[in-house]
Amino acid sequence: MGRWLHKLLLSVAAFGALLGAVQAASLLDETNIVGLPNVAAPAQFAFSTTGASVVTLTDFATPAAFTALQMVVTANGAVVGTPATINPATHTASATIDEAGTYEAFIVGLPSASAAQGGFGSFGVCVALTSSPNACTAEYSNTLATPTTPTSQDTSTVNTTFMTTSTAGNYTITLTDDKFPSALQPSMTLPQGLSAGIFGGTLPVGGIPNLQPGATQVPLAANTTYQLLIVSQASATTNAGLYGVRITDPSPSGVAVFDHTFPVGELGPATTLDNPSAQSLTLALTDYGYPEALTSLGAAVTQGGTLEGDLLASGPAALNAAAGSLDVWTYAVAGAQPGVYKLELTGSSGTLRSTTQVVNPGASGSYAFIVTIPSAGTYKLIATDFEFPGQLASLVPTVAQNGTVLTQNASGDFTAAAGVVVVLVDAAAPAGGSGTFDLTVETTAATPSVVFEQTQAVGGVFNSQPINLGTSGGFAATLTDLGFPQSFSNSTLALFVSHGGQVLGKIYGGGSFSFPATPGQYVVTLVAIPNSQAAVGTVPGYGLYTVNVANAAPTESFTASASSTASGTPITLTWSSQYATSCTAGGASDWNGSEPTSGSLAVSLASTATLTLSCTGPGGAVMKSATVSVTASSGGGGGGAIGAATLAGLAALAARAMQRRSARRIARSNRARA
Repeated sequence: MGRWLHKLLLSVAAFGALLGAVQAASLLDETNIVGLPNVAAPAQFAFSTTGASVVTLTDFATPAAFTALQMVVTANGAVVGTPATINPATHTASATIDEAGTYEAFIVGLPSASAAQGGFGSFGVCVALTSSPNACTAEYSNTLATPTTPTSQDTSTVNTTFMTTSTAGNYTITLTDDKFPSALQPSMTLPQGLSAGIFGGTLPVGGIPNLQPGATQVPLAANTTYQLLIVSQASATTNAGLYGVRITDPSPSGVAVFDHTFPVGELGPATTLDNPSAQSLTLALTDYGYPEALTSLGAAVTQGGTLEGDLLASGPAALNAAAGSLDVWTYAVAGAQPGVYKLELTGSSGTLRSTTQVVNPGASGSYAFIVTIPSAGTYKLIATDFEFPGQLASLVPTVAQNGTVLTQNASGDFTAAAGVVVVLVDAAAPAGGSGTFDLTVETTAATPSVVFEQTQAVGGVFNSQPINLGTSGGFAATLTDLGFPQSFSNSTLALFVSHGGQVLGKIYGGGSFSFPATPGQYVVTLVAIPNSQAAVGTVPGYGLYTVNVANAAPTESFTASASSTASGTPITLTWSSQYATSCTAGGASDWNGSEPTSGSLAVSLASTATLTLSCTGPGGAVMKSATVSVTASSGGGGGGAIGAATLAGLAALAARAMQRRSARRIARSNRARA
């Protein structure tokens, strides 16, 4: 093997090892599932396996079988295998995993329309090694519920079913008036505003036709489906209420066969959250009193049919919750003017929910932002329509402090004291579409400092996340549609990255782009609107995607001024790179070692060589090569003495070569010291 070929192979091997070692550092790497507002909130859970496994999804058919139920398993932002769809005959579906690792399962479903108030249903997931398919190494269960619709009617009737376990005996039925935002309304027919009955066929079970709030034991048979009828009446003052129903099998197991909370009257649907672990939580409400204080404000957190904690005014409240799904209910009423409030639910694992909402009695399309002004002075308020995906029909911002509207000039400048200001933006989406805008508050100095920046979508399902960059460099944003339960269209899945009110790049449907960045805050905004029409065998109204923002992989250009040359005749190498922090040359004695990330250099080759340049950066590595053929230089005669002029020329060439090598050593030494 030739000496230069051997060196080249060693260089390629070393570069391969380097490429494997250099990984792009992800600033954002998420797999998200979204649902339309009128579908049941999707469920998800993470699990690990020690080997090949089977993941089984079971429809508990409680209180009724799902019309459709599907599950998909992902790993590292990619779908693992084929999505599992429930078999209506067996109520089960399964997915296989080939190797050990960490995975995430996403479950979507269409509850039966015959279940209570638009439908809900329960399911379970079992992860088992293929060598022991009946032994679950990880388990998960939950309920999918179609959001309820607030109604002006004060009386609510729930007519649904539940199924007992394999144990017969006295089941405990617990009815609880959560008294949120006020107690249910007593009447002649409902002495406590709430009553329930359990029926087997057309007859009440156990001779108890009317179950009242509290715990009651009822004898029930094993593996039997019963009908549950619940009637409630909302308070005449608020026309809103909340109650829970929990049915458990005989002690000592106490397994819940029905566990659900129901709203009454004008109380809106809950926001469902995932609580990653059993922990103490803090629920906090703040009424900002702009333009006017709300006449009523409250929030409640339930888990299954149990009230974990609530608030009926501004302030904090402590509560405890087990791992699993939580429902957050809010009740807010404005007077003659709109009002603004903030809700936060936090725990040791971080913030589960933080939202600022506008309660507008006259119109929709109002968004509120809470900005902390660091010191008294003049600031600039800027609202920018990103025209993404479409141009907004209107965009009007106002700002207030302590309930008083602050005057803005034509440039958006306003004067405020140190403390909190509330920015209210009236924005209207384009007809039949959606849009986004950026809101920035900055100082009015010659070089402005950003005090607040946030991107808001209007008229669509969206997710917006800030990314704080501490260093300059190149970054790449990638969006991938995972096609579960069906694909988005190019117009309903889109991403853009913004900074300081400027859009740095956009993606429609899927793809990637790179962008240069300096230290500061950047915002990644995703508009995701699932298809409301189901393809055959799929659940409508959901979509699954991955988004990744990481250091961009370096790019490189490397060329030689000639592909062939005579021995000893210099050629010029020229190169440049982007998003690289260092480059290394190889392939010849005059082209070997560290080089700047761009430049040019004349080199002399003694024989044919393949010259390489590998460049690395935070996002990976890249290598280019150029092969130069070298032929022997032409000369006269057949021997004899070398003339003085020839000797002088050779000496000059040698001196220049030594000067080049010396200069390069000094430059490398200076770069190393720097």
